[in-house]
Amino acid sequence: MDTFRTYLMRGLLLWILFLGFCTLHAQSNTLSYFLTTAQANSPLLNDYNNQVISNRIDSLKLRATYGFIVTGEGTAGYSPNIKGWGYDNALTNGQSLFAGIRVAKEFISRNNLNTRLAGVNASIAQVLAQKNISLQTLNKQITDQYIATYASQQQYNVSKEIIHLLDQEDIVLKKLTQAAVFKQTDYLTFKVTLQQNELTLEQQKADWQNNYSLLKYLSGVTDNTFEPVEEPQFKETLDPASFDESMYTKAFQADSIKLSNDARIIQYDYKPKITAFSDSGYQSSFTTTPYKNFGMSVGVGVTIPIYDGHQKKMLLQQNELSLQTRQKYLEQTKRQYQQQILQVRNQMEQYDKMIRIANQQMTYAKTLVEANAKQLPTGDVRMVDFILSINNLLSLKGNIIHYTTILLNLKNQLQYLIIQ
Repeated sequence: MDTFRTYLMRGLLLWILFLGFCTLHAQSNTLSYFLTTAQANSPLLNDYNNQVISNRIDSLKLRATYGFIVTGEGTAGYSPNIKGWGYDNALTNGQSLFAGIRVAKEFISRNNLNTRLAGVNASIAQVLAQKNISLQTLNKQITDQYIATYASQQQYNVSKEIIHLLDQEDIVLKKLTQAAVFKQTDYLTFKVTLQQNELTLEQQKADWQNNYSLLKYLSGVTDNTFEPVEEPQFKETLDPASFDESMYTKAFQADSIKLSNDARIIQYDYKPKITAFSDSGYQSSFTTTPYKNFGMSVGVGVTIPIYDGHQKKMLLQQNELSLQTRQKYLEQTKRQYQQQILQVRNQMEQYDKMIRIANQQMTYAKTLVEANAKQLPTGDVRMVDFILSINNLLSLKGNIIHYTTILLNLKNQLQYLIIQ
């Protein structure tokens, strides 16, 4: 009984490991796998993440800047005066020593500090908006290459299918030719066609592997395996976000908030500044009772801007110009965004129709090839007609793959609308 349980547990463990391997293997050949891997390996997206963290650190630094600043200070000086030659001792005291701690703080209003902190938050929003655009661009690039890999794989599979059909026919024709029932010249013509298709198969295999390698390169995957990829999946109803909810509008809003906040900071920069300071320690000229020269001092400083050549006005004008420029770019992007949706949807309808027509023609082309293959050994169909029907079938299958690839690319374009 114990032996049976041991074998049962081992069998169950092996089955679990097998299922896990199959799941991992399947996941590595899907579009979602390459998208996730590319995002994880992207140095640009990592850069944006670090920029967000750095901006949050700037927020902490800003709070610290307007808090209490404590510094330790020490100065020592000696000014010799020999026979009346030297600095006036009344001014220099001959020698001096200071060692102590200084505390300073610049006083600003809560609104002023909050405005500066809002500027940091606006910078974070800008980085996140740019990260979103870069993420969309990366996803579109990876999906484009995945579609190219899948299309070359489909072309390769079609060639294998045709060669399999020709190989089956070759077995029959070879025997009939050896028995002098089938013309040798027709068989040689057939053989040349078969070899040409075999060469085409090798070329298409190379194209598939090249596209696959490029897909892995873009995704940051390092291996040399070539397993079939799954068909790329898109939502049945692709409905892009309205422009007001798009990443471009969000990026514009982040830029506008930052520029508006910068204008408020300029206003605050030209307000009076009050700084309070205090120090305590030891300061002495060693002239009299140096052991009593421990003490402290307090003070207040005020800075009032009076005139700087109207720089404040010019800074605000530059800020307003930047806002106007951003608004013009937004208006143009909106027009392009809406036009691109209309154009892509129109093209998708056209290629959907072309695929339907080609599939209808495929039924007749395949039936013709099968009928010719049956009648070829009996001499009821010429070799030229049989080869022509094969070429027509290949052409139709190639067209369907081509149309389907364009349709997939259009879906990808609609899913990740990138305005250049």
